[in-house]
Amino acid sequence: MIFRPTLANVLKLGGFGIAATILYVQPYRPLVVVGRSMEPTYQSHSVEWTEPVAANELRRGQVVEINMPTGPIIKRIGYLGGDKIQQVNIGGQWTDMLYVHPLAHSTTKQMKFRKYVVPQGMAYVLGDNQVVSYDSREFGCIPVSRIKRILVDQEPPLVGNHDASFRGWN
Repeated sequence: MIFRPTLANVLKLGGFGIAATILYVQPYRPLVVVGRSMEPTYQSHSVEWTEPVAANELRRGQVVEINMPTGPIIKRIGYLGGDKIQQVNIGGQWTDMLYVHPLAHSTTKQMKFRKYVVPQGMAYVLGDNQVVSYDSREFGCIPVSRIKRILVDQEPPLVGNHDASFRGWN
């Protein structure tokens, strides 16, 4: 049976009906963080609150819930449509320069670089814990239509540098 928050249904169910109606119509939803990809900013098994977000309200740096085919995941928006990402080819694989320091490689002059533009309507998402995060560096850009919710209490990343000015391509 689907609960419809009509006045008749609320009156039939008494206090439970009122509580169910409030939970049904309020925009906030709890979300349990599973995994270490957002540590240390958000710990695994912590409960965070989310609220709905429209695609035109998305901004770089926001932590969002993404509806993936395998289930929901939590990531931080690194880039949005139209943003340019500097990438380097390491071992035949293109990767963004957010976490790669070119001077760490002895063959910098032989490395290939390119600018990748995030397609409109897409987002490039990253986990705060780059070592274990499965994110856009692995699965590429995601449609912003998959992002329906943002975390209510946004925390700045405790590791890495997610500031757009650091990237130098905006």
